[in-house]
Amino acid sequence: MDKRFFLALLLTAIVIIAPPFFLQRGAVQRATSGVDTTRTRNGADSANKQATGSSTVVAIPSPAPTPKAVTEPSQSTPRTQAPAETTTVTTRLARYRFTSQGAVPISVALDSYPSWRPGAAKGMSQLLPAKTALAHLRLALGADTIALDTVSLRGETTSGTTGPVVTYTGTVAGRPITLSYSVVADSILLRVAANVAGAPPGSALLLALPRTLLSNEPDTLDDIRHLAVSYRLKSGDIESVAFSKLDSAEIRSEARPTDWVAMRNKYFLVAYRAVPKAPFSGVVLQGGPRSGKVANAISTNVVLPFTPDGRAAFDIYAGPQDFERLQKLGSDLDQVNPYGGFLRGLVQPFAAIVMRVLLWIKHTTHLNYGWVLVLFGVIIRLVLWPLNQGAMRTSLKMQRLQPELQALQKKHSDDPRKQQEAIMKVYKEHGMSPLSPLMGCLPMLLPMPVLFALYFVFQNTIEFRGVPFLWLPDISLRDPYFITPILMGLSMFLMSWIGMRNSPPNPQAKMMMFMMPVMLTVLFFNFASGLNLYYAVQNIAAIPQQWLLARERAKEPAPATAVIRGMPAPAQKRRS
Repeated sequence: MDKRFFLALLLTAIVIIAPPFFLQRGAVQRATSGVDTTRTRNGADSANKQATGSSTVVAIPSPAPTPKAVTEPSQSTPRTQAPAETTTVTTRLARYRFTSQGAVPISVALDSYPSWRPGAAKGMSQLLPAKTALAHLRLALGADTIALDTVSLRGETTSGTTGPVVTYTGTVAGRPITLSYSVVADSILLRVAANVAGAPPGSALLLALPRTLLSNEPDTLDDIRHLAVSYRLKSGDIESVAFSKLDSAEIRSEARPTDWVAMRNKYFLVAYRAVPKAPFSGVVLQGGPRSGKVANAISTNVVLPFTPDGRAAFDIYAGPQDFERLQKLGSDLDQVNPYGGFLRGLVQPFAAIVMRVLLWIKHTTHLNYGWVLVLFGVIIRLVLWPLNQGAMRTSLKMQRLQPELQALQKKHSDDPRKQQEAIMKVYKEHGMSPLSPLMGCLPMLLPMPVLFALYFVFQNTIEFRGVPFLWLPDISLRDPYFITPILMGLSMFLMSWIGMRNSPPNPQAKMMMFMMPVMLTVLFFNFASGLNLYYAVQNIAAIPQQWLLARERAKEPAPATAVIRGMPAPAQKRRS
């Protein structure tokens, strides 16, 4: 995990616990659906050029008769005699390009998510680098292993029940093969089915995933740092391996049945999901070469056994890490990015709850996500108001009892048993217990899992990507004017200053009142502006409660200086 995360954990904990403790002591969607047939002069042309109109695209409405793909040989020649053909399928959400050389998709472009990669045309996000495919397919037929890009295949496009279907047929080792991709238009999903007639027992389809994903973010280095491979075992456990955690040429293998395997960066992923009753039988990862200390490539191979009748099936999801969309797909794909590292058991459930609440507020109010964060921060403070109020009053009681407790400790310093009995008697008379100070701090701990969850949520939540708010161009990025971290620091200082009013002198609390806002402001300078906004709202929403506490403290009588149980208090000294 990022070292900054551990520092953030520590300091956010201090934000919640320490100050009170010491003080109190619309994306645009296409109207076309169906199949777009593209006449490609160069099979190596990028999908960016197609999207900007450099190719002729003919849209075929959904109710039209079964279309046929108009294809033309590309300039890149496969190892067979037949030239490669490319087919483009455009849906309301995505654009796919398929090639007959290997029978695989070679590009995926998402209409609803613009690319902000430096130097890239301001068009749709492309998930795959140039000259890359969503998978490299091989057939393990008995003792033979045959790569499909060495086989002559013929493509055809038809209309299926869920959308367009791109089918490739040919012959492998004398056996007929059929490989089809059914495009589920509104789900950014491809359903893949392979059939090899007469496949010998033990045959399998071998999938090699792309070695990396293309960055579409302004900070490409940060996007590369998020590159990882995740997979879900049939047992339900989800494993995640960051590119940076796998040394060059290091190999990790998993032989247990696996439901899905996914490669992801900060906001996007490509996931390969087996059908429930026919999981993947193996996953092998191997580290790739590095550019200095940056790990931006990894080899991922997956084994999918054929059924006895020579069939294999799996789904490919290539799109955003959209929480609701992944939840609908099931199979725990919404947990493809496990939050929290070794704290995952604590952070992941809260992250899911936080996302559900934020999405519910968004769908209910239809507000900008910036206002959703503001409203969420206020709601959290209001929900915890009674608990915090009880904790603050417990702190006031402890302050009133301190002189009496100190006197009893001094009086019975030579007899710990009597000292403990006397202190317990005082606690009982005031309706308290030795655990009261600890229980008083508990409400201050409750917001911490939410803060930790938000820290991770802001790293990969595509719902926040590109969302402007007031002066902020994008709440998922740092504030270009550093207003939100400064506002967060100032609000924290103001909250601490109000909370210290009418309280006994406390040099440690006074030092923290100045030190903590400065430290957190500097630390949060490069954090997501939305995260800073949430913290600032939390502080501002806590100010009224701190003010009421200060007023309540002012009305309290000064700590007792009279005789305590027949003994002068420490402040009550006989004058000479």
